[in-house]
Amino acid sequence: MAKARNRALAFLRSSHPIPCLAVASFAALFAFVNSLSLGRSSLIFLAVLLQQISVGLSNDWLDAKRDKAAGRADKPTVNGLVKVSQLRAGSLIAAGLAELVASLIGLGPAVVMLLMLIFGWAYNLGMKNNWSSVIPYALGFGSVPVFTGLSAPQPYWVPTWVVVVSALLGVSAHFANALPDMIADKLTGVNALPHILGQRISALVIAGTAMLATLLTVSQSPHLALAVAVAGVAITVGLVGFASVLSLRAMPPRVVFPLLILASLTNVILVVLGTKK
Repeated sequence: MAKARNRALAFLRSSHPIPCLAVASFAALFAFVNSLSLGRSSLIFLAVLLQQISVGLSNDWLDAKRDKAAGRADKPTVNGLVKVSQLRAGSLIAAGLAELVASLIGLGPAVVMLLMLIFGWAYNLGMKNNWSSVIPYALGFGSVPVFTGLSAPQPYWVPTWVVVVSALLGVSAHFANALPDMIADKLTGVNALPHILGQRISALVIAGTAMLATLLTVSQSPHLALAVAVAGVAITVGLVGFASVLSLRAMPPRVVFPLLILASLTNVILVVLGTKK
């Protein structure tokens, strides 16, 4: 019983649950405050969650050999708790279910969901190994509010600045996620844009994109109260500043990514409050 539970938890860990839940929650919350029903917002949450799970599982599946070569004992495929075949099956099933749920919402969401899956898989299939690694993150995150807007009973295009903010948060997340694994990644041939630019410049990119997203949000949001805007900027500066300092360590701790998740959550709240109808 304990072994089965450990295997189930290991499989869940392979999906990268925190980013999955964060992105799906943003999509659902954005939908709900923009007058979409709880039922439709729940479908949006489920579709995006399944898409994120598919991409997360495919990452560990496709990186299994690299992780083993790098001695990544924290990876379930390396310590033997999860089989590569299980991750492959789970990833493909999640992708199919994500597309199915999106299709139930409408044609527009189904098309955007297909693109979101392509962006995520393109990163795992090779774009993570060169300078173009940031493109799938920017396009993938930027597509989330578009997916939500087209999922409304009367589909609409979200404001351009919302898409830009989401894309910036995607770029910031990419650099933050890459930092802790830079040394191990280089040993296995991964040479994404953060690796090419190096640790110090990557830390600046993290800070710059997160802050730019915040400033763009508070300056463009039509309904954001001044006090909320000031508080949002202050919180983001604190989180991003702390994450950037940690990023400059010889071995950046993994807490950098959760800190950026919190900064992103702050931006998400600002976007939601600023666009609430």
